Amino acid sequence: MLMELSARRNSVRLAATAAVAALAVLAPAAGASAAGPSAAGAAAVPRAAHAAGAAEAKAGKGTYLRTVQLADGVSVGKIYQLGEHHFRLEGFADGHSVGSIEAGPGKPYVAGNDNGLITVLDNDGNVMSWMQGYLRGSGSHTEKLVDGVTVAKVSALGPQRHKAVFSRGGRVLGSVVADADSGDPYGALKLGSIGVVLDPDGGVTSYREPAHADRCTVTTFVTADPDKGMRVQLTNRPVPASGPDGPQALLTDKYGTVVDGVNFNHPESVDGRLKMTGGRSGHPQLLEPVAAAFPKLPKGCPTGA
Repeated sequence: MLMELSARRNSVRLAATAAVAALAVLAPAAGASAAGPSAAGAAAVPRAAHAAGAAEAKAGKGTYLRTVQLADGVSVGKIYQLGEHHFRLEGFADGHSVGSIEAGPGKPYVAGNDNGLITVLDNDGNVMSWMQGYLRGSGSHTEKLVDGVTVAKVSALGPQRHKAVFSRGGRVLGSVVADADSGDPYGALKLGSIGVVLDPDGGVTSYREPAHADRCTVTTFVTADPDKGMRVQLTNRPVPASGPDGPQALLTDKYGTVVDGVNFNHPESVDGRLKMTGGRSGHPQLLEPVAAAFPKLPKGCPTGA
């Protein structure tokens, strides 16, 4: 069952992981369409993630692609490509691994729930994440998704096994099954800009990406320490009214592992080695460890909070 978000996440994180309610859900994988990248924008990345990421890279567990900040503002997801249409997301929070989800040719979408943080990965390596403070399992029922138009018809197939069929205007768009006894207990799907996850108890959560999520996200890299292979990943995107988006700067080592990060809500890292300004202006600047301008937002993208 999707878990209630506690104010003391650390105290329940291990229980969530053990119950497979965290990201620690290894799925056989996926095989289809792309979800827009909707992850980023929060506090500095714990350094424990650096060590874990470097170890994985050396172990050859796929090719590291990038690190995304997740919607709770604390957790990060490290994305690895394992093959064609085969990706894995390793989750880290508070300096600790919370496991992984894996999408590949056998299953287009997989989902994890870490104490109320919902994360969806597709088999093209795209990520969506959002916060769902509490989701009640509700058995067989019918409800509307976040857009107020798409309908989810949920049917109980067993005490911890449910199926949801999604339709809009009477036209069926797709379906998912959630089964607590499977290795991948959540049913996940992306319907256009809407991500939806079905819980084994029959609860449904959905999230709609901002319209600008794809077109208004631009990224570049600047060198921070060429001798050590350190560089800064600068991502610029509009500051949202809510959610994980917004400009951020991530310091990475020679393996591509994130070792520190700042964003519009946290413009300076604890030790001061990363610092940015103008995060809410649409034209942010990196001040430390080197001076650099973030890439410009494409024409027509909103600027300012």
